[in-house]
Amino acid sequence: MEPHRELEQKFDVPDGFAVSSLAEALSSLGAHLELPKHALLRATYYDTADLRLLRNKITLRRRTGGSDAGWHLKLPSADPGDRLELHLPLSLSRTTVPAELAELLTAHLRGAKLRPVLTIDTDRNASVVAVDGGAGLLEIADDHVVAERLGDHAVRTWRELEVEQIGEGDADALARTVARLLRQAGARPALAHSKAARALDLDGARPRSRRKAGHPDLLALRLDQLLGELARQDLGLRRGGAEAVHDLRVAVRRLRSLLRTFCPLFEPEPATALARELSWFGDLLGDARDKEVLAARTVHDLDTVAPEERLGPVRAELAGRLEGDAAAARERLLEGLRAPRYRAMLERLEQFVANPSYLPGESGEDGPALRRCVKKEVARVRRRVREAECSLPDAREIAFHKARRTAKRVRYAAETLLPVEPKAAARLAKAFEAVQEVLGERHDAAVAHEVYAAAGARAGVRPGENGYTYGILAERER
Repeated sequence: MEPHRELEQKFDVPDGFAVSSLAEALSSLGAHLELPKHALLRATYYDTADLRLLRNKITLRRRTGGSDAGWHLKLPSADPGDRLELHLPLSLSRTTVPAELAELLTAHLRGAKLRPVLTIDTDRNASVVAVDGGAGLLEIADDHVVAERLGDHAVRTWRELEVEQIGEGDADALARTVARLLRQAGARPALAHSKAARALDLDGARPRSRRKAGHPDLLALRLDQLLGELARQDLGLRRGGAEAVHDLRVAVRRLRSLLRTFCPLFEPEPATALARELSWFGDLLGDARDKEVLAARTVHDLDTVAPEERLGPVRAELAGRLEGDAAAARERLLEGLRAPRYRAMLERLEQFVANPSYLPGESGEDGPALRRCVKKEVARVRRRVREAECSLPDAREIAFHKARRTAKRVRYAAETLLPVEPKAAARLAKAFEAVQEVLGERHDAAVAHEVYAAAGARAGVRPGENGYTYGILAERER
């Protein structure tokens, strides 16, 4: 189930518009329109009752007709107009969502059930745009659409064009040219990101908006943003993203941090129980990420040692073992993602975000209580840094690590205040991000030093090995 990139633009066109009217302009550019191919497509879209997939610009459908019949899962990408699309073959006997796709969406669903919400019938005439003497680069699909909402059986009809890149080379430049020609001919970029969003009157916004008398509940807003980020990074991890462990770990850290920093505002039991579950999952992420970082750091450090100073099977012994440890930790993390406890944690998080359990008289609105919590964390960082500087050598690294964790909490708390004090909050977050990075590099060096020193001690007493190279590495980290 390898994804492919979908580079597509949608346009609304006036009555009487003909795609063939582009032929002359394309001809002057050394391109041509091939004869259109006709297809009748029928798609059933699946989502939750509150349409949380489509609100997050995720499309899940079962399509029949055309050359790409099957199950399609379309995911947003970091680049506008660029989406990732995953396909599974169509099974005529199966109308329930394939388990492979449903599992990818675990963090978005959070226990909610998928069900059919919409059917769309499309009468399509698709014309390929090809460079003279070359292969097709674009496909212009002229779609006449009939959409029926399955909740109230309301029907909408419209016409739209889809311009999709299907070739390599100059496809991007040609797509920009075609878009310009379409606008000159009266077409306008479509407002909806998908047919389903248009049929259901969605604009891609998150479903919840929390305001009281015009004042935002900053904590609720931030928790809601982080819940969405957790869902996106969970999906990235399941798809094997290179930085997905790190990105998901950061989202979980931010959630835990807010619960701890602002704990005086919450009812103790719900917030503590949720923080405990986030801590469990955060430990799995932390173990996997820390071992990833250590393995990568070791490979880099070994590459910087001169060949004549690499004595014995250092790379095989050290890097090989650490990379194996990292792979085992990642597998434990993936087992955690499949565990019922993880799904229960997501449901608990969903409930808390929907209704934060504030103490009577407290809220997440901007005010003295919120700022007092942030100031306490700032004071705690200062105190912990002083304590670390005064600690005995054996306890110093643990003390600095505690200071680093508190610096992160200040940074994440400051991010919560961005909507009301963007400049001051951004400065505070940036300052403590710098503290966090300095202490983080110190911590990574301390961990690596300990690993190298221990490996050198073992190598020094084994036949055929030598602790010299480990000593070089350990001294650098010290």
